[in-house]
Amino acid sequence: MNVSEKLWVIWTIAFLGVAVVIYKRVWRVGLAIGIAFYAGAVIADELKDHIDRARPTPPDALVLLNGYAMPSSHASFTMAMVVALLTSVTWTSRRTFILTAAGLGSLAVVIGVAMIYLGAHWATDVLAGWALGAVIGAGVGAAFRPRTGQSQASPASPRQAR
Repeated sequence: MNVSEKLWVIWTIAFLGVAVVIYKRVWRVGLAIGIAFYAGAVIADELKDHIDRARPTPPDALVLLNGYAMPSSHASFTMAMVVALLTSVTWTSRRTFILTAAGLGSLAVVIGVAMIYLGAHWATDVLAGWALGAVIGAGVGAAFRPRTGQSQASPASPRQAR
């Protein structure tokens, strides 16, 4: 997959994400996910230049990529988005939270395992990416979480109800 194909996929996913945010009117959550994605990618890329860890080479790698490996950008921005979503939403149902966390967590694991399988990263690169992404996502999600007493759909105040 060349760079133009990667950008096409990223722009398609971004367009669909923006469409969902607009349709559902969840601006705060959408912004948290977008910032977490960007921060996870940028910070991981900056760290790669300082750590200078080489990527796996054949026979350990099925694909050959340029650049450094540690931490995995894919693992970082994926986990950052998952954690930002999970922490920036006020969940009304524990069951919904658990199912969403399990589904999105599974997706992040599949992406990380795929990076290891393809030989784009060592397992420790992916683990470092997940840890970095979890910290970034938790910070961004906490910053965008509705404050105590403030819900996403604010109910009428007692004076308005009279």
